[in-house]
Amino acid sequence: MPIGYAVEPERCLSCGSCAILAPGVFAVVRRVRLVRQPATEAEVTACAAAALVCPTQAIEAVIEAVPRG
Repeated sequence: MPIGYAVEPERCLSCGSCAILAPGVFAVVRRVRLVRQPATEAEVTACAAAALVCPTQAIEAVIEAVPRG
C-alpha cells in the first residue's frame, strides 16, 4: 500500500481528472497540485484511480519514505 502520492506538475495537462476523482486531495490551478495526502481509505482509492486515469502519468504512488538530507 502506498504511503502517499506525489505529483510532477511539469507533466500535467490540467485535464482536471484527479481533482474530480479526489477533490480534497488534488487541485488544478494551471497545473495539478497536491493539496494534502489522502487521509481515509476512500481517498487512497480515489488517488489510485486518479493516478491510473492521468493521461501523462503525472501522479505516482510513493511506496517508501524518501530520506531527506
